[in-house]
Amino acid sequence: MLVLRNATIFSSPEIPPAQGATVVIDGDRIARAGTDTGVQYGADIVIDLKGRFVMPGLIDAHMHFGGADSFDYPGISDRHESYDFQKARADSLKCGVTTIRSAGDYTPEIFEFRDEVARGLHVSPRIVAAGKMICARGGHPMDTVFGSNGKMSQNCAVMVDDATDIDAEVAKLVEAGADWIKAFIAEVNKVSYTTPIPRVPPETIRRIVDLAHEHGKPCMIHVDNALHLREAAEAGADSIEHIFSVGAPHTDIGDDLIETLIKKQIFVVPTVYSIKAHEDPNGAMPLVYEKLVEQVGRLIRAGVYIGAGTDSAIPFVSIGESLHGELAELVKCGMSPARAIAAATSGNARLLRKEHELGSILPGFYADLVVLDGDPLPDISQTRNISMVIMNGRIVVDNT
Repeated sequence: MLVLRNATIFSSPEIPPAQGATVVIDGDRIARAGTDTGVQYGADIVIDLKGRFVMPGLIDAHMHFGGADSFDYPGISDRHESYDFQKARADSLKCGVTTIRSAGDYTPEIFEFRDEVARGLHVSPRIVAAGKMICARGGHPMDTVFGSNGKMSQNCAVMVDDATDIDAEVAKLVEAGADWIKAFIAEVNKVSYTTPIPRVPPETIRRIVDLAHEHGKPCMIHVDNALHLREAAEAGADSIEHIFSVGAPHTDIGDDLIETLIKKQIFVVPTVYSIKAHEDPNGAMPLVYEKLVEQVGRLIRAGVYIGAGTDSAIPFVSIGESLHGELAELVKCGMSPARAIAAATSGNARLLRKEHELGSILPGFYADLVVLDGDPLPDISQTRNISMVIMNGRIVVDNT
């Protein structure tokens, strides 16, 4: 048993943080939390946090566990090349990220590793995974930013063309162990912006979403612009990734589309930080960052569910650190710091269908906690000021 005393606990944007509180951890779960737990005797470890701020472990709703933030490495590596994702694991945990959703990695390796983590065989964030990405043959990302890498195309993607039996391919992903099904609506060539690329047809996108739901799986859709956002929403996607990217020709989201997102309770994961990181002020393509901030602000004010995701690890977007950057961007878009933190904790837990075990400091929930030396509610940058990270009731990072 581990007891954290004299803590300031963040529970919800609607509830003031509880000061002088105690968190009692029994095994990998929270046993009690609050100001009325009483003095605990017989615990294995009792830590006086001296008023430090405690929030749930952070969740990154969109990243690539085998990726790299440098051009010196393959776009996505397998578990052997990455030493069982060693750097990704360490970088996540040191930044307080205790759960990730893999939006495309080597398959079935990411599922095998996910299951090993769940059995306690690795010190790692817990993993929710989509596995292979469904994308157009000759299109993004396999034949653009990943340079037509044959090994990656074979192990990380389902390449769609007119001859593809999409029913069979989705069934294979489900059988392999996919938690989510991911597909691309992509028309922007991010290597050569003026060169057209094929995309997955709209009717295939609709079929992919329907198949995912028939198999009992949620579906996430990558989009490049606001027209794609509409297409994904009308198809019934459960989460929509990016909104629009660098070079997007359509950046205005209609009020009726916002109503659709709200009515269908669709999560939007805007990855503002990564899109900003890839803009080139000296480039030929129109800049979209300021427009993105404006449009995400509209979604926030309207009450659309916003997920906090980073699209790490891709060049310029580091695992772990970038999630703190995304929180700052969400605040710039109009969220309060409390709601930005909630987006990356309880909100993302709801997105991942794990809201009854992750994302909150409540009895029965997994003991995934981040202890901060500063208060992030007046200053979101304080989420970086990490004193301690606890996952599954174990102290995995200690900077005290």
